[in-house]
Amino acid sequence: MPAKRSSTFDLIKTLTELPGPVGFETAVQDHIAAHWGGFAQEVRRTRVDNVLAKVGGKGERLVIVAHADELCWIVRSISDEGFLHIGPFYRDLVGRPTKNTIPLNQPALVVTSTGTVEGIFATASGHVVSPTQRAQTTWEWTDWFIDLGITSKAEVEALGIHPGCKVLWNPETRRLGANLITGKAMDDRVAMAIATLTGERLAERSDLRFEVWLASTIQEENGLIGAASITDDLRADRSIALDVGLTGDVPGVDARMFPGRMGEGPIVVYNDFSVHYDWAFSEELVRTARANDIPVQEAAFANYGSDGSEMIKRGVKSALVTYPTRYTHSPIETVDERDVEACVDLLVAYVTNGG
Repeated sequence: MPAKRSSTFDLIKTLTELPGPVGFETAVQDHIAAHWGGFAQEVRRTRVDNVLAKVGGKGERLVIVAHADELCWIVRSISDEGFLHIGPFYRDLVGRPTKNTIPLNQPALVVTSTGTVEGIFATASGHVVSPTQRAQTTWEWTDWFIDLGITSKAEVEALGIHPGCKVLWNPETRRLGANLITGKAMDDRVAMAIATLTGERLAERSDLRFEVWLASTIQEENGLIGAASITDDLRADRSIALDVGLTGDVPGVDARMFPGRMGEGPIVVYNDFSVHYDWAFSEELVRTARANDIPVQEAAFANYGSDGSEMIKRGVKSALVTYPTRYTHSPIETVDERDVEACVDLLVAYVTNGG
């Protein structure tokens, strides 16, 4: 049966399939600046390439923030036979790959200055694995590589690939069942979709109780880098950060620690490992949802952070609204389209005081 089409699904598919590795978000920012320019009163690109768009309205300045980047790996070296040896984009305190982010046996996409090159994430497998390798309980970075189907270093370099280039896992975004959508970069392109759909709806209204802006930030996954400079380019009174919401509704996850569930609406998060979000602001969002019959969940997250943390550090009253997401930091991140649309409904209701 063909996948059910909808404008929300189509937008998410378009955004998630764009290549936007940490530190090289250009394709995403180009696309989102053009899209937001279709309904916004003003679009700016900052010196570090955050994208800011004024939707409209008057009063306190509210910024709805999502991040453009996605997880990636970095080319460390190229073998004489044309294989790419890779390492992490993040500060590697362990010195080896961790079990919670595994790209193996996935399609790969190498992002260069001149375009992209397809390949696969690979490691020795099956019959050729030695007894010593079979006994390994941990991976080393040298166990993983990218196979481009190319047989020499010179051919690889001729494609513009060099140490420092970014590598993504690259599955197709697709339907799973009636309401779920699965693929890469749901963190945080679904947030970009929510911001976009919200902006489109608000741009048509005259009853906004805030001056509403949208922000697409760079390098969130690398330490909230882009969000740290938003207020240098735009004075803001309050912000709503949009990001993935953690769920405990799959086998192997303790629902006592992660009570969020797919299909039960946005999750308003009161705190994470780095910050406590504004209490009154968070409560106002929950009340808005309930007053408008929008399903809503509440949570506190561990081992998690968002751009909202940097906004608070810069003196901006901030809340965090998340969309329930299974299998975060994987090539099968999964969301429920109903939760996405409920997030949009909540933001529109909040900005228009429930209208």
